[in-house]
Amino acid sequence: MIERYVTDTNSIISYFSDVFDRPNILSFKAKSLIEQALSNPWGSVRLSIPSIVFVEIYEKWFLNEEFVRKFFYEVYTAIDNSANVEIKPIDKEVIENLQQIGGNLLHHDIHDKLIVASAMMLNCPIITTDSAIMEYVKGNQAIPSVIM
Repeated sequence: MIERYVTDTNSIISYFSDVFDRPNILSFKAKSLIEQALSNPWGSVRLSIPSIVFVEIYEKWFLNEEFVRKFFYEVYTAIDNSANVEIKPIDKEVIENLQQIGGNLLHHDIHDKLIVASAMMLNCPIITTDSAIMEYVKGNQAIPSVIM
């Protein structure tokens, strides 16, 4: 049985913590799911990374050419070479789901709302360390679950 998960920006940054020089704050389960998708082409775990994750990383992290190269070779290449990871575009259904997001995310960062809208579109759990997203999912149940 295929298990699909959406990952947010914080999860990607945390998983590749050595590249971003940040601590890995993912749970063992979250880290294991990402690892399975990236390293086991015959496994049942699939990751969907909304394209807005890369926009947010580019916007906030691409401060010099050295980091750009490091990101490309150590993060993007690992993601791109994995048969079990897809980069999802912002499409019509994501935009339609975006309009349904309210509650504590109503005035939240647009990047996060687009990620939640993507998980809503795919009707799958989201891997996140963002407390606002966790609170929204718990209160609205618009997504099956959160993996921290």
